[in-house]
Amino acid sequence: MRRVPVFATIVVLAAVAVMIALGLWQRDRGQEKEALIARFARNVDAPQLTLARGTDLSLNQLRPVRLDCEDAATPDLAGAGKYGFRVIAQCRRSSLGEPIAVQLGTQARPGALPAWKGGLVTGYLSTAPDSRSLLRLLSDHRPAPAMVVADPPLAGLSANPGPDLSEIPNNHRSYMVQWFAFAAIALIIYGVALRARWRKA
Repeated sequence: MRRVPVFATIVVLAAVAVMIALGLWQRDRGQEKEALIARFARNVDAPQLTLARGTDLSLNQLRPVRLDCEDAATPDLAGAGKYGFRVIAQCRRSSLGEPIAVQLGTQARPGALPAWKGGLVTGYLSTAPDSRSLLRLLSDHRPAPAMVVADPPLAGLSANPGPDLSEIPNNHRSYMVQWFAFAAIALIIYGVALRARWRKA
């Protein structure tokens, strides 16, 4: 009679169950990301929205917007890859009714920052640079704060990059396939090991 090792079988089946669960989770995440990208695509072509009290920023990412910034803090720099550096100011009082970052434009090198105290901003709604570490993001699931990217640029700076949907990663379906493949491989390897054991018995 061919005997199946109980403990080893439980361990393998538990591992396979975890892999399948991860694959299903990646499937659901992929569907959510596809819906999000579709919404972003609609927002890019939507009419300009004036940001005011009560505006749901999470639903209007990449949409053309207009903001009246009444008071802005001294700008700071953030890396922008091939564009050099982004010049970002915190708008402390605005038509939105709450503080929000404004990316004024870009400059090739760090140096003197422009003096911008506020005013009318047109552009599109994006997210501000997120300084949280990967370790912190595991427990802190809050989305990055919103930011208005000025178009045209302000304070004599170079132009900001426009909204680019291709920069939004969506690898969840490939991860799903990988987890399901790992589960199948684990079962195949265990089956081969069992067969070899039975032949020796």
